[in-house]
Amino acid sequence: MAHFTSNTQIHANTLKEKYMMKCLFTFLLSSLLIFPLLGQAQEYTTSNSKAEKAYEGALLAYDQRNLNLSLNFLAEAVNRDPNFIEAYLLRFEVYTELRQISEAEKALEDAIRVNPDFFSNAWFYLAALEMHQGKYDEAEMHFERFLTYPNPNPDMKDKALSELENCAFAKKAMKNPVDFEPKNLGPAINTDAPEYYPAVSADNQLFIFTRLDKDPNAFRGKNENFYASRNFDGTWLPATPVRDINTVYNEGAPTLSADGRTMVFTACELMGDYGEGRKGFGSCDLFIAQKVGDRWGQAVNIGEPVNSAAWETQPSLSADGNTLYFVRGRPTKEGVKNQDIYFTERRGGSNWSAPRPVSDKINTPGKEESVMIHPDGRTLYFSSDGHVGMGGLDLYMSQKDSLGRWETPVNLGYPINTFKDENSLLVSADGVVAFFASNREGGYGDLDLYSFNLYADIRPTAVTYAKGKITDDDSGVPVEAALRLYDVNSQQIAGIVSSDGKTGDFLIALPTGNHYALSVSSDGYLFHSETFELITSESNEPYALDVRLKKVKEGSGIVLKNLFFDLDKDVLKEQSSPELKELGAFLKENPDLHIELSGHTDNQGTSAYNKALSERRAEAVKKHLLTVEKIEAHRISTRGAGADSPISSNDTEEGRAQNRRTEFKIVGAK
Repeated sequence: MAHFTSNTQIHANTLKEKYMMKCLFTFLLSSLLIFPLLGQAQEYTTSNSKAEKAYEGALLAYDQRNLNLSLNFLAEAVNRDPNFIEAYLLRFEVYTELRQISEAEKALEDAIRVNPDFFSNAWFYLAALEMHQGKYDEAEMHFERFLTYPNPNPDMKDKALSELENCAFAKKAMKNPVDFEPKNLGPAINTDAPEYYPAVSADNQLFIFTRLDKDPNAFRGKNENFYASRNFDGTWLPATPVRDINTVYNEGAPTLSADGRTMVFTACELMGDYGEGRKGFGSCDLFIAQKVGDRWGQAVNIGEPVNSAAWETQPSLSADGNTLYFVRGRPTKEGVKNQDIYFTERRGGSNWSAPRPVSDKINTPGKEESVMIHPDGRTLYFSSDGHVGMGGLDLYMSQKDSLGRWETPVNLGYPINTFKDENSLLVSADGVVAFFASNREGGYGDLDLYSFNLYADIRPTAVTYAKGKITDDDSGVPVEAALRLYDVNSQQIAGIVSSDGKTGDFLIALPTGNHYALSVSSDGYLFHSETFELITSESNEPYALDVRLKKVKEGSGIVLKNLFFDLDKDVLKEQSSPELKELGAFLKENPDLHIELSGHTDNQGTSAYNKALSERRAEAVKKHLLTVEKIEAHRISTRGAGADSPISSNDTEEGRAQNRRTEFKIVGAK
């Protein structure tokens, strides 16, 4: 689950030679290309019997996984014959398995020095080692040398051509570095243990991440747990364990909804049943938990069709909690294969649609992971080794076009990306600050979490949020309510959230620069409507909104703030459609109610004209309810109040705009 681990395996080859090379860490994880070593039943390139005997001892020790003993035998073999090519090649494989890159590289160079044409694939593996160290000039030269030999392995040829593209990209990127100044998040977050995979709420108040704790009772003595920190006046407070979610088993890679009240994460239960809701379908699965008040509820398996016998991990939840992106792969003995990004959509309650691959422009035959959908809903960040980049896993960004199609991914550039693996990127709602994990020098030990400012070209659409509390108008008691936000211009739903059942608090993330209509509803209450505009600004201040819901009873009423008419007109504008649907739904859910629709104007114009205009506007709303929403005519009466009942001053344009309104009031029931 953690991105700093790798799944590598060793295979036997029985065609002519005896061994396959263990993959070069991340570089060859996806391909496991064959490195043939000469076996015992053949003639060697040495005539020294003692060198040959030492080499065969090294082979036997290698078979028994005694790598240090194998190296001792190989040292004796090349000491007795410095031109013994097979000994250098086996030394290369042993050092590769020990992850001693510089020693593996030297072993290959020694073999090539003796005879550069003895084993043509040596040039490929030398280039691979150099690529793994960011030696792009050398790697480029040696991949090109490998390709000069006739009839190369097709997979290796394709890989070499791909890496040559990466070399060219990397050298150009290094000549044109992007702005990148990472800052360690400090001792409140980081320790000498690994910290990685962060998640943050849209208001930047809740920060959750994974920490690999030492645990003598856990498998392999370590256990992945979640920790949470709160933001106090711009400073992260010391992180504490999320005890409601953490278990004696591993939890990792959390993602949060914008309001911080829904968490999806990965747990690898391997078909086990470790308490209610923690049974897995095989390999790693996605689990979900809801927060009410200050407590997280029981985490439960999201279930089929999202989870399967495959490997589901590294989720990213959309701001409204209704679209889930994640990585799915096929677990094999050689590691996880066919890692691609999928998405699923909530179909109501706990039901999710069958997952689909996100896009062929994003997914590649290589490996995709570490997906993050920004709260703007149209910008995706992810890691991949299948797109042109610096080598290994690089970070990329893709955005949806006006038709909702994902565009060609953009590499985030050097030095954000390097020859090492980069992933685990998180971007704040305002699109300015990004978080990531790194084991770079100067940290607290192992992986630490860092932040940096994104340069302008790779920023998403700035997102702010509306935040407030829903309460009962009479008692002030918190109310659990559904909030639906519409983009006024497109009339499309921009987000659906609910307020906290214990506190009444809500938060919904929204792209800036748009005009929104809000509708709040709860059983037993009149719905509440609000309209507001989020203007882009450097401060990116959220929209504060507290709503007091009125109980459904005779005499109660509300202003329909999301009904729109042109000035001095009585024709409803198209932007009024969401509000009319809300009003129609309310009347259908309360079939015994009778209402009065009243139109109101400002004091400009004559009294007679204003009364007539206000009556026509009320009648326009009634007509829509009758013809489109199919509400019975006898349930709706209308009244033109003109300018007789102002709710604000008519001395300002803002006040006059508030006075131009439509209200509805409950006037009776069957």
